[in-house]
Amino acid sequence: MNGNEQQNLVIRLNNCLETILELEQELEKLDLSRNFIDELEVLKGFMRKMEKIQVSEDEVERIESATGNFLQELKLPLGQADSSSRMFMRLQ
Repeated sequence: MNGNEQQNLVIRLNNCLETILELEQELEKLDLSRNFIDELEVLKGFMRKMEKIQVSEDEVERIESATGNFLQELKLPLGQADSSSRMFMRLQ
């Protein structure tokens, strides 16, 4: 695998991780366990070291799939939290 292909894999991996981290504030609203929120901090630390890692196409595809599944599973809880928030704002 050449350097350009490896860089593209790292970019794809980074995109998955950024997608999850962009949801951090919304995830905190769900009142998840503190351990999960702490794991987001670990994820941030990992991202700072991304330039140094080597990943394969299979690994990136697995992470992309897991990210998609994670987002799918969050649709309902995040949608409910958003609905509750809008209802609260209307009541004020």
